Amino acid sequence: MEIHVGNQIKFINENLVGEVKSILSKDRLIVSCSDGFDREVSIHEILMVTADNESLYHVDTDFFSKNFTPKSIKVDAVGVLSKYLESARYQSEGVLEIDLHLEELVEFPGKLDDWQKLLTQMQHVKKCLSAAMEKKVKKIIFIHGVGTGVLKAELHNYLASIDYLIISDADFRRYGIGATEVIIK
Repeated sequence: MEIHVGNQIKFINENLVGEVKSILSKDRLIVSCSDGFDREVSIHEILMVTADNESLYHVDTDFFSKNFTPKSIKVDAVGVLSKYLESARYQSEGVLEIDLHLEELVEFPGKLDDWQKLLTQMQHVKKCLSAAMEKKVKKIIFIHGVGTGVLKAELHNYLASIDYLIISDADFRRYGIGATEVIIK
């Protein structure tokens, strides 16, 4: 079966359904899930759902790899970073301070499960980093707070996987141990 934007899917290992939002490559998709989040998934993690709600257990990967047309996901840099670009620190020093505290990102953070909180924060990191690169920002401070250290660990693991970033703890005098500095090469 061909995969197109708008196709309905089910996850193999999770109790979620979704809709294909965009095609990134021959085996990677962005799926808008029933839990309210968008996820990047492999075609091997999903099942296609037909119009009569039957699951198709085989995706024709040969057809998919030959005929897919990836849609470029363009991040609106000004929109994503608008509240950060107005800060005095950005205006004077060219440094973006991005606060990852949930109260800054969602209206009712108490209604989210722990995994949803972390996913929301990491999606915000990815959007802001992409937008900052588009705007040619050289330095970002991600303010993650102290907490249990889960967000900091996840943030460092993600940032360490990107070759063109230099990661360090932010200035202790200004942020304590609750922030990470990222320099984009």
